[in-house]
Amino acid sequence: MMATAIVAGLSMGASSKNSTVAKMSSNLHSGIPVNKRLPAPKALAQHEDTSLSLTTKANCFSNYDHVEESDPDLSSWHDLIVFQKSMLEKQWKLSFNQTAITAAPEENSKKRVIIGSGVSARQRRRSTRSSLNQNDQMIRSNKRKQIHSIISPELLQTHLNGYVKGKVSEDLLPHDEVAQLSKKIKLGLMLEKHKARLKKRLGFEPSDNELASSLRISPTKLRLMLLECSLARERLAMKNIRLVMSIAQKYNNVGPDMADLVQGGLIGLLRGIEKFDPSKGFKISTYVYWWIRQGVLKVLFLNSKTVRLPRYLCERLISIRNAKVKLERQGITPSVDSLADYLNMSERKVENATQADRMMISLEKEAFPSLNGRPGKTLHSYVADNNLENNPWQGFEDEYLKDEVNRLLRTTLSKREQDIVRLYHGVGRDSHTWEDIGKHYGLSRERVRQVGLVAFQKLKLAAKKQRMEALLVKH
Repeated sequence: MMATAIVAGLSMGASSKNSTVAKMSSNLHSGIPVNKRLPAPKALAQHEDTSLSLTTKANCFSNYDHVEESDPDLSSWHDLIVFQKSMLEKQWKLSFNQTAITAAPEENSKKRVIIGSGVSARQRRRSTRSSLNQNDQMIRSNKRKQIHSIISPELLQTHLNGYVKGKVSEDLLPHDEVAQLSKKIKLGLMLEKHKARLKKRLGFEPSDNELASSLRISPTKLRLMLLECSLARERLAMKNIRLVMSIAQKYNNVGPDMADLVQGGLIGLLRGIEKFDPSKGFKISTYVYWWIRQGVLKVLFLNSKTVRLPRYLCERLISIRNAKVKLERQGITPSVDSLADYLNMSERKVENATQADRMMISLEKEAFPSLNGRPGKTLHSYVADNNLENNPWQGFEDEYLKDEVNRLLRTTLSKREQDIVRLYHGVGRDSHTWEDIGKHYGLSRERVRQVGLVAFQKLKLAAKKQRMEALLVKH
């Protein structure tokens, strides 16, 4: 068998003569079959032909100048495989380093340029908030659409047309629609009553989920039922608001403002809507009329006067006002006699009602309208106060009189006479009887009385001399 040799040599330049020679004798591994020894050199030769170019080979073997000449008789294929493996590892490392070195200048050559967006941080925060708000609005709108798809369109049409803002409907509802709305209102009232009973049983306010579980329905269905009840009540109320206005107009200029009367009428209207029973067969306007009138009169009775008048007296005043208007239209002077005859009422009742109808005016009110916008004098400035305690001159006069009496007592009487007169007449202290004063000084009642009378005569003589007799007698 001919010897097989593998020679690998690459020239590094004109002056370089280093070479590497590897030979294998036919005596090596003569016991191994030929077909089992061929694949390894063939694989190495193929890999060398396909992966190593001429330039790469030169660069690869140039790093191995320290290898001069190997032993021409290598002991085994194992050394050759290890040698080839080391060459491949060096090649791969060299190619990676070359790629990194060539790529580095390109990266360094690029200059980093920071370009501002032109939007401040505050503007970015605002845009973020606005986007979040838009998302919330979209979620709410989707929820509304889901509710709108379930609730009857008539109720939503009434609610969305702006009735809450004061738009009044002119057309009346048919009896069938009123009956359907009343059923929804009754159902909502039943739910509210059940919620009140559940609250009393639990001891706290139940949530929607707890209320729905007690009724064995879903929370969504519960909310829809309550919403339909509210919308039905609103629809019936706005269809009958003109009736409230007409009833409140009858009691205008009686005491409360028109807005207060309308508010009371609306409260009565809502109460009548809740009490209305469509199975009776009569119209809802006929039934709620009396509830509206009751609400208006309640406001009238409670807020008509500063001092509250009884209900019967307010009703009597209303009938007297209506009688005055009718008598004036007939050309009759509305006197007490004519009003009593027209109302079939005694004159005393008419007089009592008219006296109670007097208007109360606050003393802090301006007496005359101010032309320059500044606050003027009030009515309190033009009303005399007959109470002497509120008169400052009267207080000064009383203090002056006390000082003069004390000075007269000190200059005229002795110490014992001053005490007896002060105790008997109560000057600066409580008054006592002659008997009590006698016990205090160890004298009889008569003796103390004589001393007091003598002291009083001395005071009269001294008062005449000082021209104080009138004040002394008066007081």
